[in-house]
Amino acid sequence: MIYLYKILVNILFLIVLPCLPFLYFFSEKRRASLVFRFGFKTRSYPKKTDQKRIWIHALSVGEVKSVVPFVQALKAQYKDLNIVFTASTKTGFDMAHQIFFKKDASLADQLRYFPYDLGYCVKKAIRQIAPDAVILVETDVWPNLLYEMKKSKIPVLLINARLSKRSLKGYLFFRKFASMFFSSITQIMAQTDLDAKRFQQLGINTDKISVAGNIKFDQPIEDMSKSYIKDMKNRFCIQKQTKVFIAGSTHDGEEKILCKVYKDAKKNFPDLFMILAPRNPKRCQDIASLFLSKGVHVQFMSIKTEHSDCPDVVLVDKMGELSRLYAICDIAFIGGSMVQQGGHNPLEPASFSKPILFGLDMSDFSLISNMLVDQGGAKKVGSQQELKEALEMLLKNNQISGQMGFQSFEVFSQNSGAVNRIINNMEHLKIV
Repeated sequence: MIYLYKILVNILFLIVLPCLPFLYFFSEKRRASLVFRFGFKTRSYPKKTDQKRIWIHALSVGEVKSVVPFVQALKAQYKDLNIVFTASTKTGFDMAHQIFFKKDASLADQLRYFPYDLGYCVKKAIRQIAPDAVILVETDVWPNLLYEMKKSKIPVLLINARLSKRSLKGYLFFRKFASMFFSSITQIMAQTDLDAKRFQQLGINTDKISVAGNIKFDQPIEDMSKSYIKDMKNRFCIQKQTKVFIAGSTHDGEEKILCKVYKDAKKNFPDLFMILAPRNPKRCQDIASLFLSKGVHVQFMSIKTEHSDCPDVVLVDKMGELSRLYAICDIAFIGGSMVQQGGHNPLEPASFSKPILFGLDMSDFSLISNMLVDQGGAKKVGSQQELKEALEMLLKNNQISGQMGFQSFEVFSQNSGAVNRIINNMEHLKIV
């Protein structure tokens, strides 16, 4: 079966090959990663003979940010461990560089792009990295990679593993291949019992599946000093009476809704201020044009605001700023949820005890979002009108807002421990 996959992938590559020059020259994202993912302009970094090297891979920004506490704990417990970190996307790569390679202390020893799942690319990456074990985060698993790792007798762990209902249906359609594919993994550490049961339905040996929990609950609470919060409030002209509404990781289609909701809510709450952080900061110019056309005074975060000209809305036009900004908000909205994008991580505002609103599509964070709703820390809204009503209710009632914030933090704080369970499993398997 793996040979059929190899043949199909190679045929697909030959079909796509004539398009690669166009991708390289006309797509900034592809240009940044294309050469490296094919294995060119990469080099090997020798390790000490008595040193273990772990290859950790996360797909993109969300997975990179979620795996931070795991990498921190691993490096703290095993200081001599050599860690090679890879990401598939440019945004994920840039985020990893920002997080793991700080001047004062590096959490990883190398940063590379993840290879394309072609035999040559995978083999070259294995030769150059020479890992003692591979750790894949959440869902980014590839047949060629697993086949070559098994052939080289290199253990592969899938941590924070999840399997959606839709993905399960797809894998069950190719059940024999899926069973062989996932059985190549040494250990699958699922987020929930439901995820574990879904992996079992694929015919994977139950000894290879365990439930470790969700490492997103182990995110460190950012220590926001009073001076930082004061500086941010001064920068955005936030007064004592100002109410701050943050819309984080928004997608195309949501800004139009948020603009209307903000304008309507401001009629009743004139001191309302909004911070909007699109998932892709490059969309800020288009979003600014939309808001300005509706008579909303907007400013980019990268441009220092003059107190004589305070905006109604600030657009976050730089990656990596959003998680800290939740510290200064009163109410948070999670983007990607009112359009079919699966939502984004609601635990960032929860870690600051903020009441949370999101749309009906939180499928990528279904467990977390359901827990927050069930515990009273978040509210689902199904339309523009419902979002407006929920926002105005929280702006009007400080008691309800405070209680929701308290409950959201309870969900965040009471479900930690996945990182320790994963590392304990690694020790049992003699990975570290």
